[in-house]
Amino acid sequence: MDRDIIIIVKGGSIQGIFGAGVLAAFEKHDLYPKVHSVYAVSFGAHSAAYFLSQGINIMPHIYYDHLCKNPSAIVSLSFKLICKKLWDVFIRNKSADIIDLDYIENLEKNVIKLDFEKIKKSPINFFVRVLNRQTLKLEYLDARDQTLERIIQSSKIPPYSYSRKDDVYIDGGIMPTRDFIHNVIKKHTDKKIIYIFNDKKTFGRIVNKIPWDILDIMLKAKYLGFRYGLKHLFSIFNYPYISSLKKYPHVYPIYNELNINKREKNRDKVYRAYIHGFSKGEEILKKIGHIAK
Repeated sequence: MDRDIIIIVKGGSIQGIFGAGVLAAFEKHDLYPKVHSVYAVSFGAHSAAYFLSQGINIMPHIYYDHLCKNPSAIVSLSFKLICKKLWDVFIRNKSADIIDLDYIENLEKNVIKLDFEKIKKSPINFFVRVLNRQTLKLEYLDARDQTLERIIQSSKIPPYSYSRKDDVYIDGGIMPTRDFIHNVIKKHTDKKIIYIFNDKKTFGRIVNKIPWDILDIMLKAKYLGFRYGLKHLFSIFNYPYISSLKKYPHVYPIYNELNINKREKNRDKVYRAYIHGFSKGEEILKKIGHIAK
């Protein structure tokens, strides 16, 4: 059987539950023999790791019973807390620490353990996208080795999650980019590429978020420097929009139509996003002929 499928999994904190649902459908219907590579970034890298260890069904438990219940894992932001975090970043020069990656790392290492050996021995390539903070260039790291370190590196979003000043690699989704188009889609025209978005990227939605994006750039530039801030500013519209992907006949985009918040703590909404993802995953499997319509 030819391995003619590449999966791309984007991030988005709690929004990542949608992608976990899509991957759960792929696991249930045993897509593994057809998968050539998985490329992932940020929280999508964690879902991808559980998928490759054939344990993606545990992801709802991680979201419902850990990330949603633990108030420090992914912090819910009130106006008062936002003001405090802004003070920490701009005045005290501290990380905002909205996402506790130490907690998540311990969870995956000791509580709901990833099967690192199975990932390492998998015939499926596994790459995580990171940003090299020294060169400000994107890189793809082989995550079959040092899996936990790689997926944590791909989730570090200064100043929102803890990241030491000497960290070279940080979240590869930290600024808008069409890098997956240039380095995966255009280089693998002989493969079917399933592109999983945990929200729906459209030009209109990006325009509506510009004020928040400007604040986001200022926060990140405070931590990463002026050169980063300038590059991010000029990349603000450089997203791979759903419409732009439709011109590639070998690309199958999947996106979450429920649009849950990145810090959503309502378990019912999170559960619905997971089920929605599972349904979307089965739709794509029918479209590519893996399961009957």
